[in-house]
Amino acid sequence: MKTHQYHQHGMICILFMLLFYSSGHCQPGDDSEAPPRIGLVLSGGGARGFAHVGVLQILDSLQIPVHFITGTSMGSIVGGLYALGYSGKDLDSLAKNVDWTIIFSDKPPRGKLAYFEKSDMGRFQLSLQTRKYNIQEPSGLIFGQKISLLLTRLISPQFDDANFDELPIPFRCISADLISGNEVVPNAGSLPKAIRASMSVPSIFTPVEWGDSLLVDGGVLNNLPVDVALEMGATHIIAVNVGKPLRSQENLSGAISILYQSLSLASNNKEKENLLKADVVITPDLEGFNQTDFAENKIKLMIEIGKQAARNNLDQLQQFRQLSQLAGTTSKQKPHFQKGTIFGVQIHGNERLSFSFIYQFIGLKPSQPFDIDLLENRLENLYSLGYFQTVEYQLEQMEKEKYRLDVFVKENPGASLRLGFRYQDNYKVILGANLKLKDFPFPGILSDMSFLFSGLQVWEWELGYPRRMLGTILYPYIYGYYQDIPVDIYLERQKVAQYGKKSYGAAGGMGFVISNWCGIKTDYLFEKLLIDPTIASSEEITWPEWKYDVHLLRIYLSVDLLDDLLVPKHGYSAKIRYEDTINFIEQHDNYHRLYVDQSYYGTILQRNTSSLHLFFGFTHNAKLYRIYYLGGPNSFIGYNYDEYSGPNIGIYRFETSFHWSSMISILGIFNGGNIWEDYQKIDFKQNFKTGYGAGFQLNTFLGPFRFIFSYSEKQTVQYFTFGYSLATRNDERK
Repeated sequence: MKTHQYHQHGMICILFMLLFYSSGHCQPGDDSEAPPRIGLVLSGGGARGFAHVGVLQILDSLQIPVHFITGTSMGSIVGGLYALGYSGKDLDSLAKNVDWTIIFSDKPPRGKLAYFEKSDMGRFQLSLQTRKYNIQEPSGLIFGQKISLLLTRLISPQFDDANFDELPIPFRCISADLISGNEVVPNAGSLPKAIRASMSVPSIFTPVEWGDSLLVDGGVLNNLPVDVALEMGATHIIAVNVGKPLRSQENLSGAISILYQSLSLASNNKEKENLLKADVVITPDLEGFNQTDFAENKIKLMIEIGKQAARNNLDQLQQFRQLSQLAGTTSKQKPHFQKGTIFGVQIHGNERLSFSFIYQFIGLKPSQPFDIDLLENRLENLYSLGYFQTVEYQLEQMEKEKYRLDVFVKENPGASLRLGFRYQDNYKVILGANLKLKDFPFPGILSDMSFLFSGLQVWEWELGYPRRMLGTILYPYIYGYYQDIPVDIYLERQKVAQYGKKSYGAAGGMGFVISNWCGIKTDYLFEKLLIDPTIASSEEITWPEWKYDVHLLRIYLSVDLLDDLLVPKHGYSAKIRYEDTINFIEQHDNYHRLYVDQSYYGTILQRNTSSLHLFFGFTHNAKLYRIYYLGGPNSFIGYNYDEYSGPNIGIYRFETSFHWSSMISILGIFNGGNIWEDYQKIDFKQNFKTGYGAGFQLNTFLGPFRFIFSYSEKQTVQYFTFGYSLATRNDERK
């Protein structure tokens, strides 16, 4: 009996020993047996996330190994690149050398715009997308074209389609699914796309499609994903929190602050829980910095603040340095593109446009040497056509030094409607509308129709078909128009008549895009003239009429290197226009005309912009309706609109602007010029005219508001203009 009891007690002791051993000493997460695994958690916070870069530089200097990284929004960008092998120093250089104001928009500076975009800017105030005759509300202000291209370039082919656990440092980024309302943590797939989804701030960036999910910024659910790092296997957590704390009641004074606070409420409780799970929490002092502070000087300051915040936690971080011998180091090498050739090209997402149209426009073919700069340039040109919301790419390394190029396009709705207005003294109020249709009436066709009315009447319609051929962009086009524009006739500074410059016509020709700043067009124009006087103050003068057909050959050259169309501060622009009647067709007129219009802008001092404008126009055998009609605030001040007119004109104009603020400028203008009846007898000394003026300009979201008071030949003239240009193609004819 005793033997049996001793046996029972022995079995119980052995069982307790096994339970103790398995529950304690054999636990895989036990620090006494398993090496420590350090997790780095980077929060979202918009531009405030540049402070992460400063923290990483201190971690690198301390040689603290990182075994897992999680990030949300801006933290996903910094954390994702760090996980790939970018050092804190690399990220510092990237942060300071990239123009983030461009990257976080779909529009680059005007100087980097493609030709078609540049020539179409500054015309109308309001732009709306339409689909099936209905206005389509945008899902975000920014489609993310620029940031997607940057991420793809930085991440390179090795990680375009990857298992995130197999990165140099295992990585997770957090998003939220608009469909299910759940937190989404991708562990494989396109890393650039996953990061892009994590930073898709609702209503600012468009959501990202990921399988059946529609992903937005993970900050709405989990802005500091410590829990995700622990699930990955981290035993020690370094968390960097750059998010903005909730505002007090006194600071909730506007709609924007209330909206941001509302978005933060859902993730605030989870953030509090995650902060308690972190071993070290680094909180940079970013008081006074906002999520949108992407200016270069502020980025530098935030990086330094991040460094200082890490130094403030140096004692705690030193403990992680001591753990490094147990934890082991992580091997990292920044990814880079290797030279190679194109293996093949595939295009995805095109519904209306054919494969051949997009493929030909990209112009990259199998066996051609791969050039990342050339590829991005071609994709930007394709994007500039206006067919697409986004044009992205992915590279897959098929064999050694061979890449398959996958291009992903998301087509725009079929049409865009633009509306605008302008006021100027001679026409009073001008209202304008523009309708752009893509793939109408055939795939690849760009249809552009404009209509101006009220103070003048203009209707025009152009159909173009842009193609890449012979190393450049060619676009055959046809064009039709109708116009009825009042033109005033002056004699000795007195208005004596007004003509209705009425005509309609059609043209067909070819355009050549030489670069994003230069293009050439040539066409044949058939024009029907219906010009007659509408007002005549003197019965003694017989005013002629022109009601017949004209056949013309036209050549246009445009150069545009301006930094801004409405308020330029730097750059150069030129327009050269030549038109000639076609002699082999019998017609009433036989003339030719040529003009050169040039502008130079420079800002030597920070608040002073000076500009020089030169205009030379020549004609031979031109009737009254084909001479030059200038005058007004943009051509020759001191004279009324259309008053400074003649068959041959030479003008120079100097203007200086003092920028009192970003909104207000003080203007000073001087111009001089002459008019000649015969272009072979040019003489600047005789009948030389001058004009002087001063005024101010207010830069508003509806366009520049400009007032100028001018003087010339003992007469004063005032000008008032307001709004966008509403420019039409017929404006080029002067």
